[in-house]
Amino acid sequence: MQQQYPPSRTICCLSFHETDKIRLINAPESLVSPLRQAIVSTWNQSIKRETSLPQCGGHEFSLKGSPWGPSPKTGPLITSTNLVRALSRVMEQWGWSLILASNVSHVREEKDSLFFEREDHQEPLLSLQERDTGQMTLVDASERKEYEKGDEAALEGVNSFTVELFGYDTIRVAGAPAAVIDALRLAILRHWTQGHKEGVVKGAHEFTFTGCPFQTWGSETSIEIAMVVIQALENVRKYGFKLCESTDVSVVGNKYETQKVKEKQIIDSWVLRRSKQ
Repeated sequence: MQQQYPPSRTICCLSFHETDKIRLINAPESLVSPLRQAIVSTWNQSIKRETSLPQCGGHEFSLKGSPWGPSPKTGPLITSTNLVRALSRVMEQWGWSLILASNVSHVREEKDSLFFEREDHQEPLLSLQERDTGQMTLVDASERKEYEKGDEAALEGVNSFTVELFGYDTIRVAGAPAAVIDALRLAILRHWTQGHKEGVVKGAHEFTFTGCPFQTWGSETSIEIAMVVIQALENVRKYGFKLCESTDVSVVGNKYETQKVKEKQIIDSWVLRRSKQ
């Protein structure tokens, strides 16, 4: 099954961490130099340190001046927003289009992650039946049947499904056929090393991670969850599904901090659509 979904080569991530870090994930090395030039020409402070991230095909820049800090050291017409704009312009010039901006790590020190897609490499689409369900059965047969019932209908015309990042550890998927559930499962298995469990709850399929992928504090876990998102978007593309909407509907602020509300909240919601072929 993993051979059916090879590692992603057409989706990468540019993310912003702590007060000074820019992290490139799952991207070709050819992007490092133009991004470095954009930083040097746009930000009024120098690059403090660079680190290669071979485990995820990435690179990290640490900047002086804390561009993501509470009081970044900016100059005339030089702001953190302009820096992000310059980086995004480089990605576009090199053939990468922005498809998602999401804070997949909902903690105070973490900022948005920008996910880009390269359109110059197209693979043939898989039909929803092109899968080997005997290779991997991680849910009960009764749960799988709920999704297989919708496969034939999903082939007719335009189909969509939703993905919610829920609480600090759950991905909830509603309206997706069994093939897409398999594709998402394999993205998690490939990149999340702490394990997960899953099941159908109120008609939606839930993947609950061991650990807290959406409240990460270390670089390793934030890289892992970014790779899960990259691989998931890559896998479902094989069935013609692409992201068409992303909404941050999180509930944050004093209510969480002073009242210590423990109920899980939706921190991000996506809609993926499959057009007629």
